[in-house]
Amino acid sequence: MSTVSAPSLARRLRVPLIVLAVVATVLWFGCEWLVSRAQVQVKESLAARGLSLTSKSESWSLWGGITLQDAVLSQVSGNRPPLLQISALHVDVEWGQSWEHGTAITRWLAEDAVLTLQDEEGAITVNPFTLDSVVREGQVDVAHLRLGQGALLVDVKGEVLTSTSPSEGRDKTPFTPDWQSLRSVFRTLSFNSEAGPFQITGEFAVDLRNSPVIWNADLRGAGQQVEWRGVPLKNAMVEGQVSQGGLRLSGDFQLTQGSALIEMSREGWSQTPLNLSGTLTDSANRSDEFEAAYLGRARTLTIARLSGPADLLELARNYPLLGSQLPTALTVKTFPDILAKDFVLDLSQEPPVWTLTSAQLRKPAAIIVTVRDQPLAIEGITGQISRQGGQWHFDDLKGQLLGGRFMLDASYDGRILTDSQVSLQALRLARLKPWLGKISASLDDSDLSLTYRGAICSNPIRSTGSGSLILSNAPVVHIPLLEQTYALFPKLLPDRGRAGAGEFQVTFSMNKGVATIDPFKGRSEAVTVTATGTVDLVKQYVQGRARANLRGVVGRITLPLSHVLTDMEISGPLDDIRVSPEGPIGGAKGLFQGTAKAAKGSVKLSGNVLKEGLTLPFEALGMFGKQKAGE
Repeated sequence: MSTVSAPSLARRLRVPLIVLAVVATVLWFGCEWLVSRAQVQVKESLAARGLSLTSKSESWSLWGGITLQDAVLSQVSGNRPPLLQISALHVDVEWGQSWEHGTAITRWLAEDAVLTLQDEEGAITVNPFTLDSVVREGQVDVAHLRLGQGALLVDVKGEVLTSTSPSEGRDKTPFTPDWQSLRSVFRTLSFNSEAGPFQITGEFAVDLRNSPVIWNADLRGAGQQVEWRGVPLKNAMVEGQVSQGGLRLSGDFQLTQGSALIEMSREGWSQTPLNLSGTLTDSANRSDEFEAAYLGRARTLTIARLSGPADLLELARNYPLLGSQLPTALTVKTFPDILAKDFVLDLSQEPPVWTLTSAQLRKPAAIIVTVRDQPLAIEGITGQISRQGGQWHFDDLKGQLLGGRFMLDASYDGRILTDSQVSLQALRLARLKPWLGKISASLDDSDLSLTYRGAICSNPIRSTGSGSLILSNAPVVHIPLLEQTYALFPKLLPDRGRAGAGEFQVTFSMNKGVATIDPFKGRSEAVTVTATGTVDLVKQYVQGRARANLRGVVGRITLPLSHVLTDMEISGPLDDIRVSPEGPIGGAKGLFQGTAKAAKGSVKLSGNVLKEGLTLPFEALGMFGKQKAGE
């Protein structure tokens, strides 16, 4: 058996080792050349389209792939913001598949990166951004794409078709991105980041071979305890299709109170509205149908039509911007079947401004309002209301309160009723007891009626108009001037008449806060009083004259003397109106001969029942609260 010496073996291996070293060196330099050449080609291709790629750090390797940290894609010319920024991106070369298919195949990876896209409209930041995709000639297979913005998380997969033409692959046209579709999707699906997440899953397809780009996606979304455009939702489910041509989505939302089934659609993405339709259901399972549109650029919601019996006040409280403007002292017993048209909410202004073309109450409503800590029921409310330019408009608004009826046609800006026609008929004054406290006589059969045409304001100088007032079947003690006549002449007029019933009628006109009374007519079993005068609501002062006539049994007894008892002067501030006799007239003087104390000097005029009967209906309708300083 022969052996080979060590020097002989070394001589034999020297040549292969040298060849191997040369080959390795060539391969190393070849790889470096290929990597360098790839870098140059990438930058030349980008430069041909007016773009440059920079990064905070980068690694290019034939076997390890490309790793970029804080990469920035910018336009070469002009001082413009970067078109694209990504915090981290890795690209691997799939050598096995590339060898098998005879073409370069790469795998693009990003894990919880931050991606910022920029176009002429501004920047869109996606955080997190996760990508796992394989790029081959003519196609990009996306196994996983995850986008996040605020509380919105999109987790999808799909494919992108690209050009296979060499001439198209060397496109030298300037790159001008347009992310309007993505921006519109994010705006449409805008959820509050401080509430729960809303996650969307699905599949997508993009075709870049033609211009404009064709794309579509089938999406499904769900979230709990989320907030969409300021509306808190206990549960939200959405599904549908989105494409370059617009969107078609169906949503099922559980509100804080009630629920909503909404169909959403949009044609195109450039300055087109998001159309909405569906049903709104309150907690009592009553539903309204609606048609609406939201214009994102103008931040304007328009409800073209809404109809049904659902409690809109309850549903409005789901939206804090509207809920904060609703009256807190109002409870709905029966919400009307309503037909509303053209409700417009402008969210671009602060605070938001809204208008309503019309809301017709097709079936009567019943509500309870709190007036001075006491409940007051208003029932059988019908009519039509609208709101334009900060003014409410009431058209043939009718209902029942305080046992009587009211009718209102007017415009109201929160301070003044203009172009008003007001009618209060047969209000039962006994219903005023919760506000009057203990009253001295029964008011069970007493009625108050008012008609008025003109302007009414809590600031009296702005009140101008005319009307009439009737109080019937009321105790004499609650009728102005009658009670005072009995008090002035206690020796002449019987107390039993004072304990009886009376009535009065007033015709008046208002001009800049001064009411002219002409005439006032009051009568009881024994006395008729007529009066004229003025009530200055600005200066808070009353001035007038009255004449008392005897009637009934007393009138027949004194007929040989005179029916005229006395003239009286009425004057004083509103809180201390005094009625003073000027003395008996004609034959009535004989009634007082030998009776020095037949008449008192003066008595105070009290009209608390009358005042409350007139003010409570307006307070119940939400008008004329405490006057603000300077109004």
